[in-house]
Amino acid sequence: MVSSYDVGTRCWYPDQTLGWIGVTVKSNKQEGSKYILEFVSDNDDAQIFKVESDNLNEDNEKLPPLRNPPILEAAEDLTSLSYLNEPAVLHAIKVRYSQLNIYTYSGIVLIATNPFQRVDQLYSQDIIQAYAGKSRGELDPHLFAIAEDAYRCMKTDKQNQTIVVSGESGAGKTVSAKYIMRYFASVEEEYSANEVAKQQHKSDMSDVEKQILATNPIMEAFGNAKTTRNDNSSRFGKYLEILFDNHTSIIGARIRTYLLERSRLVFQPPIERNYHIFYQILAGMNEDDKLTLGLSNAEDYKYTNQGGQPAIVGVNEVEEFQITKDALNLIGIDDSKQFEIYKILAALLHIGNIDIAATRNDAHLSSDEPNLVKACELLGLDAVNFAKWCVKKQIQTRSEKIISNYNHKQAIVARDSFAKYIYSALFDWLVDYINQDLCPPEVTGKINSFIGVLDIYGFEHFEKNSFEQFCINYANEKLQQEFNQHVFKLEQDEYIKEEIEWSFIDFADNQPCIDLIENKLGILSLLDEESRLPAGSDESWIQKMYQTLDKAPTDKVFKKPRFGQTKFVVSHYAHDVSYDIDGFIEKNRDTVGEGHMEVLKNTNNELLQSILSIIEKNATALELSKSTSSVNVPNRAKGVNKKPTLGLIFKNSLIDLMRTIDSTNAHYIRCIKPNEQKEAWKFDTLMVLSQLRACGVLETIRISCAGFPSRWTYVEFADRYHILVSSNEWIKVMKHGGSSATPADISDLCNKILQKNIDDEAKYQLGNTKIFFKAGMLAQFEKLRSDKLFKSAVMIQKNLRRNYYRQQYLETRESHIKLQSLIRGHVKRTQIRHELEYNAAVLIQTIVRGTLIRNQANQTRKSIIIIQNSIRGLQARREFDQLKTERSAVTIQKHFRGLVARREFNKKTKSIVVIQSAFRRKFAYNEFKQLKVEAKSVNKLKEVSYKLENKVVDLTQQLTSKIQDNKSLVVEITNLKNLLEQQNAAHETLKTREVEFNEKFDSQNEDHQREIENLNKELEAIKADYTSAEQRIEELTKEQAELKQEVKRTVEELQAAQADLVKRDTIEVDLKTHIEQLKAEISQLQRNGNGSMTMINNPKSRNISNKRHSSALAWNSPTSLENNARPVSVIAISHEDDVNIDDINDELFRLLRDSRQLHREIVEGLLKGLKIPPAGVAADLTRKEVLFPARIIIIILSDMWRLGLTKESEEFLGEVLSTIQTIVSTLKDDDVIPNGAFWLSNTHELYSFVSYAQQTIIANDTLSHEMSEEEFEEYLKLVAVVKEDFESLSYNIYNMWMKKIEKELEKKAVSGLILSQSLPGFMAPENSPFLAKVFSPGIQYKMDDILSFFNSVYWSMKSYFIEQEVMNEVIIELLKFVDALCFNDLIMRRNFLSWKRGLQLNYNVTRLEEWCKTHEIAEGSAYLSHLLQSAKLLQLRKNTPDDIEIIYEICYALKPIQIQKLISQYYVADYETPIAPKVLQAVADKVKDSNTSGELFAPTGSDGHFNDPFRTVHLRPFSRVEAYVPAWLNLPVIRRIVELVAKNASVQEANSIEQNSIPEAEESSLLNGN
Repeated sequence: MVSSYDVGTRCWYPDQTLGWIGVTVKSNKQEGSKYILEFVSDNDDAQIFKVESDNLNEDNEKLPPLRNPPILEAAEDLTSLSYLNEPAVLHAIKVRYSQLNIYTYSGIVLIATNPFQRVDQLYSQDIIQAYAGKSRGELDPHLFAIAEDAYRCMKTDKQNQTIVVSGESGAGKTVSAKYIMRYFASVEEEYSANEVAKQQHKSDMSDVEKQILATNPIMEAFGNAKTTRNDNSSRFGKYLEILFDNHTSIIGARIRTYLLERSRLVFQPPIERNYHIFYQILAGMNEDDKLTLGLSNAEDYKYTNQGGQPAIVGVNEVEEFQITKDALNLIGIDDSKQFEIYKILAALLHIGNIDIAATRNDAHLSSDEPNLVKACELLGLDAVNFAKWCVKKQIQTRSEKIISNYNHKQAIVARDSFAKYIYSALFDWLVDYINQDLCPPEVTGKINSFIGVLDIYGFEHFEKNSFEQFCINYANEKLQQEFNQHVFKLEQDEYIKEEIEWSFIDFADNQPCIDLIENKLGILSLLDEESRLPAGSDESWIQKMYQTLDKAPTDKVFKKPRFGQTKFVVSHYAHDVSYDIDGFIEKNRDTVGEGHMEVLKNTNNELLQSILSIIEKNATALELSKSTSSVNVPNRAKGVNKKPTLGLIFKNSLIDLMRTIDSTNAHYIRCIKPNEQKEAWKFDTLMVLSQLRACGVLETIRISCAGFPSRWTYVEFADRYHILVSSNEWIKVMKHGGSSATPADISDLCNKILQKNIDDEAKYQLGNTKIFFKAGMLAQFEKLRSDKLFKSAVMIQKNLRRNYYRQQYLETRESHIKLQSLIRGHVKRTQIRHELEYNAAVLIQTIVRGTLIRNQANQTRKSIIIIQNSIRGLQARREFDQLKTERSAVTIQKHFRGLVARREFNKKTKSIVVIQSAFRRKFAYNEFKQLKVEAKSVNKLKEVSYKLENKVVDLTQQLTSKIQDNKSLVVEITNLKNLLEQQNAAHETLKTREVEFNEKFDSQNEDHQREIENLNKELEAIKADYTSAEQRIEELTKEQAELKQEVKRTVEELQAAQADLVKRDTIEVDLKTHIEQLKAEISQLQRNGNGSMTMINNPKSRNISNKRHSSALAWNSPTSLENNARPVSVIAISHEDDVNIDDINDELFRLLRDSRQLHREIVEGLLKGLKIPPAGVAADLTRKEVLFPARIIIIILSDMWRLGLTKESEEFLGEVLSTIQTIVSTLKDDDVIPNGAFWLSNTHELYSFVSYAQQTIIANDTLSHEMSEEEFEEYLKLVAVVKEDFESLSYNIYNMWMKKIEKELEKKAVSGLILSQSLPGFMAPENSPFLAKVFSPGIQYKMDDILSFFNSVYWSMKSYFIEQEVMNEVIIELLKFVDALCFNDLIMRRNFLSWKRGLQLNYNVTRLEEWCKTHEIAEGSAYLSHLLQSAKLLQLRKNTPDDIEIIYEICYALKPIQIQKLISQYYVADYETPIAPKVLQAVADKVKDSNTSGELFAPTGSDGHFNDPFRTVHLRPFSRVEAYVPAWLNLPVIRRIVELVAKNASVQEANSIEQNSIPEAEESSLLNGN
């Protein structure tokens, strides 16, 4: 065993200013039996302290307390400190506070240190969700962890819970209680809702939860006030029960209040204020209401101006007043009732200003005093009687009533008591109203459990302590006793559970102090007895206490001061408090004179009457409880009914509170006020130390130290301290990462560690699951571990150095050998080089000489050859010039001779032509004379013109007669048709009569037989007529065919005539008009002929409404086809010659109106029964295979509109929209990604169609002319509504799809990105190899799973033809989600962040970034900035403040609070230098200096609502669409509809082509003729 005070040991030394300072043992000397220790201060080396002691035992009180190892100095739980002493606890809280950690555990207690700064990031909705469902200790200390622990215990143990929030004024009790209530209201839905609701849940609360939170501003306004220590100090105790049903859902709440500080209404010390509500109404009420109530400013009223500072810096009273009004409205107090409350409050202000005049022996008050009159008017009281009883009192004796006068002081007291009584009653009425509203009778029957939140004042000790401080400290005595017993019970239960040997733990019991206060002859009893005496006074009461209590056994806790007779001292658990008796009796009585009570009872103010009834109700309940508690008490002498005093009321309510807490499972939050100046992040050690003593934290630690305060599980202990035994002992246990180790192996290893390093077995106990240690043992183990690591490091360094220098020696020796070899080689190489150079020189000389001779010979030879070439060339040129001259002479001769011959030939030719021309001119002149004579004859020209005119007239007459014949034939055919219909009707009538006669008159068959024969004859005649009519029709048909042939021939003849006319240039102008007329008549004849054919071939005709005709024009007109590049879809059909468009429309109309069959096939067959084509990288899908559901719906919808079935189209669309939304909402598992993308693409196809349809209708002028303005507007409105429906559908299914994708990604992201280690060689070890085995989750995802997930999303969208912009938007949203989700998880992990984790994280994020680049997602790293910069932060140095500055520059995307959280969570490995406290302080200072605290978590998306990216992309381009219905779909009706629509489109297109071709043919024929 090592000595505890060796040189270098760190200790704590007491200091008057700082409480404790850190010192280190400088020397340890022994002189005789004395030990002399010298300590040097950590902050000043010149500061030396000396201590002498007889021994060096740790329990020696003369020696300074030992400090904990650095690893434990900022422990999250104070009970885990190895040395649980006062300075260690204080230092741990201080260090954590300096690092911005305001919460610290101390066993079952949560210590909350007030930061005096807004830290909203600690209480955001994200933090609430982070703590939801987490067990205590899993995350950092937080009051949400306490709230969650209470909620979990209530659910699992079926036991009511209580959270006790205590602390002195200004410590943050009210705020803490408020946040706890907000936690329950916000997180409750997470447990009770299903998965869909959980997805959608953000921060919405029910009305009950909002009402519960609304009680806070109400209670703060009426019960809080500014004090010297706190601007929002609660001047009452509050116990709020949040009620749950058997489904653990919040159904209501109840409030109990304790000891409202009534005296504050009438008196406030300097710089303090009255209750907030008075200042709120004076500042926030409008001027008219203030005039009605006679109010002005706070400085004008005695009850609000005594403190001298009516305003609070940074508080807007107008806004606070509005908050209070809204809260009152929320709990059901409307504006009119609120005004009644304000009337009472205004009356109290006026009462405070009532001026009571002082006379020599008594007081005087006039009934017409202005303030009195206004107060009585507002309260509905009699001013005369009120004034009377302010200055007089009535004493009731056995026989009579005696009225006497008050002196001036007593009159002021009577006035103020009246005001206090009304305000206290108003406060009780508000509490009762809230309880009635939040817990009505119907809710009471549903209550299954509750969680109580107790917000109560902490221990108070001022220079002057009065009745209020006495009651407050009495309550804290009771709470501390319950707390000590609770802590002791938990310790005892823990020891029993673990089955260890333990002895009884002695702790300081404060029962004597409680007995002193509440025994029969205790302080409260004597106070009540004196208060009931008419002549009772503070002086007589104090004398009774001196006589009764200043003796054994109560003299240990009750003391009489050395000087004076107006004080007494009570030894409380935290501190001895001296109480001043002034006002005790009067405050305890808290009575109002009988005269004033009579005045109050006669009030005509309804609200005041209601308030007084609450007082009677509470008094009746108190009497009932007293009678119940005194059932077994012997009958006492009968006397007058005693009114309960304030002390008795408080005592009873406190006893009831203790009973409630005892029946529940208690959780404790101790709020600490770190400095008196309310300065942000300032830590006053002495002040905090006094509060730790007062709130019982140190006592809790002392109880823990008495037993086994430190406790580790076997796994944790073995994991950290296994190095203290030989590696042979632990290597077999920890091989394979501890995966093969059993609990028995781990337990044996722990036993070996303990036996080897601890001699005294009483220092520890082995439990079932934990090892329990006495105080200081963990520090000893840490020192042994550090020494072992140091020795191991030295051994490793020694061997490394040995290897290093041996390696250097071997390298030097090898270098010498190599140098020798190099020198010898250099000499030999020099000799050989010399010989080689000599031989080379000889050889070079030989070669050079030979070269010179050869060059000379070659030069001579070349010169001879050049001379020869020159001579031969000269001779050749001379010969060539001679030949050239001879050839030129021959050529000249040849050309000259040719020229002479050509001249002779041309001369002869010219002569011949002249002769021929003369003869021809003569013949032409003669012929010209003959033609000139003929031209003068006009008769021939007239004859030709006359014949042509006659021929045109004859043709015109023939055409007119044919047209008239055709019209007469049409009329005759119509008449015949009518006749035929009459014959058919007669025939049917006869058949009907025949059946009736057969049924009714069988007996008269003979008589009727003759009639039947006659009828048969008539029928035969009709049949004959019918046959002749049919023959006539056939004849007419033949005649019509002949007419068609004649028309064709006529056209041909006209064309021939036109050709003849054109040939005549002389009459071209006169005949052009006739030809145009003939063209017009021929065209009219052709149209009439086609119309006749249509009427003959279509005996059936149906009249469609104007609206449907207009619709048809809209969809089938050429203009529509031109404007809308997407015609009606077509399908492969059989081209029949006799296709009838009206028959098609009839059948379509019938099929589309049969909504039941159509909807069944659409919903069950097409949508729900659809087999979605698989997507993926290898998928090669066409648009028709992906988009056919949308296109089928488009076809049906467009024809519904075309045929005027608007109502049916609305029902059809409703079915389609709801079905698609239902399909997407029910997608699960592997179907979510592909199926969601498929329906998104189809929905956008539908939206694009409707958008184009809307554009087409607006641009189609024909449609607007064909329909009335009202119909056109209705039609436009219909299409606009459908467009909005599809837009909403797209938004809804996109949001559902994204939420499902994010939910699926949420399962994999943290495991794949944060936990998985893909980079080999830098694997970060688990915190514990054993814990990794025990607590490993079922499914571990890798980075490849994340990339596969993104691939699945990307290729699903790409396969289903989703636009690239939308794909990018989806991937970016997922990247943002992954970044925020993983970062938020990372920042909350404890003992996880390390340098190796940073490398692994950077590698994983880089892989995801590379995936983005390969898939054309620009700047993917920009959306992963939090993770990338967190990875960089983990890898960067953090040893100096300069390193921190570099971190802030590199990690620019992280907020200071996030950087501080990451660095504070950084796990320093054994081989790393620990982060210095000054570095942590520098990081914390950065956060403090930042203007905004910022959110700790990165925002995860857009609160669950995504903007539809399809709205920002262009509509899909439309081309001719092929209607595709897969063969495997059994949809006969839909298939028939599509086929009919395709036929309809084909017929319309053919007609359009034919109509366009006729004018073109006529025009081309005219052009050819011209």
